[in-house]
Amino acid sequence: MTGADAGQSGWQKGETKLSKESVPGSFKYLWKIQLGKPSLGGDSFSEPLLAARLINAQGFKDIAFWSSADTLYAVDSELGNLIWKKKFEVKAAPAGCKSSSLSIVMEPPVVINFGARRAPGAPPPPQAPPLEPSERRIGVAAGGGGFGLKGIYLLTPDGMLHEQVLTTGVDFAPPVKYLPSGDASAFGLNIRGKSIYTATGRDCGGAPNGVWAIDMTTSEYPVVSYKTEKIKPLTLTGPALGPDGTAYIVTGAGTSDAAAGIYANSVIALGQDLKPKDWYAPTDTSGNIQYVSPVTFPYKGRQLVVAPGGGGSLVLLDAASLGGADHHTPLAETASLSKAGEKHSWDGFAAWQDKDGTQWVFASVSAGITVKGDAATMNHATLHGGIVALKIVETDGKLSLTPAWISRDMTNPAPPAIANGVLVALSGGNASAHAKLYVLDATTGAELYSSKETISAYTNHSGVSIGDGHAFFTDHDGVLYSFGVAIEH
Repeated sequence: MTGADAGQSGWQKGETKLSKESVPGSFKYLWKIQLGKPSLGGDSFSEPLLAARLINAQGFKDIAFWSSADTLYAVDSELGNLIWKKKFEVKAAPAGCKSSSLSIVMEPPVVINFGARRAPGAPPPPQAPPLEPSERRIGVAAGGGGFGLKGIYLLTPDGMLHEQVLTTGVDFAPPVKYLPSGDASAFGLNIRGKSIYTATGRDCGGAPNGVWAIDMTTSEYPVVSYKTEKIKPLTLTGPALGPDGTAYIVTGAGTSDAAAGIYANSVIALGQDLKPKDWYAPTDTSGNIQYVSPVTFPYKGRQLVVAPGGGGSLVLLDAASLGGADHHTPLAETASLSKAGEKHSWDGFAAWQDKDGTQWVFASVSAGITVKGDAATMNHATLHGGIVALKIVETDGKLSLTPAWISRDMTNPAPPAIANGVLVALSGGNASAHAKLYVLDATTGAELYSSKETISAYTNHSGVSIGDGHAFFTDHDGVLYSFGVAIEH
């Protein structure tokens, strides 16, 4: 799923091929493939999703999935060949409601313990028989054991939730209604258990601004929602989800309505029924962030959240009480990372714990970075933006977010991806500057790899995903790129 997990930490824990030792000299451009047409839609996030060791007619395949404004693509992630594509009928939408990418998400794979042994004489656990095609419905596995058919979920602008078989792209079951009819134009999908979450923030058609969740455990597919009226959720990637199903969003400017549970310029925690259960609101509302999603992660028995604070700062929040008794008091707040009021096109976060137990937070900042300090290593002038790495430091029982290093200058950087001590950062560029991919030492910011002039176009709110020693992303022209450590075929 986007950001590697439901909390959108960006930490790919299973990745082992990328390392500080393997990247220098071995990490390189591998392949690219033209998929969709150049993006003509509005602001929407896309990140290739990865599924490993799937079985199709050609044998075992590792597949990268990506969607354009009307088509879902499945690409052999090792060879760069198109395996299948599925086009959806998407009606023309008003200019402000067009989306450049359909929202997609997959359920986490089933964990199978191949080393497990049954007690002597114990019968094997019962297996559900495979379902007949006529019995299938979205969200219900097809049966046949741990290797039964698996699907990828996709939300089309008409508000219908689809599920396609991963290996073939065919319809797993008939689509179901998720969002109200009209030009829904959703902001990303996230999943926990059998509930899929999304957000809408363009006030389009019959889908007002808010957060939505659909329950796939019953054939009625009930949907709950949290309407934010004229206030926009700023999350392009869908809400971040805590382990208890709490959804976290950041809201934009507007007029709060406490009686209705609507809070502007705030971090809001929503229960599984999507009713507000808590919120944090900075006292300084001079920030100017267009899109951002918080990150949530466990730390020493607590669930923490990192999100924008006031005036260009970042705040560390305790999920048990986001802003304290007055809703304005975070656990910790940084100095301003950028000038108050300077426009940020989109920002993001990632969280990682190193082998020594130090908790790191990485922020992608799409405005000039101004934070200073003895603890911060300024690797280059960052006039346009970049990655700020921070450590959670505990002193006398109090936590702080302490800057550790700052990357070179990056234009519209994507949320970072982390694995095995290395950080993959995508500088998205713009119409005047092409994208660049970097691999950095996550603890120092030292540059291990740069794509330099390899990428000819810029990206458009494109995330980067990593797996099996590779990094994947798409550019503004609908080209899927693969960089990584090459393997024998």
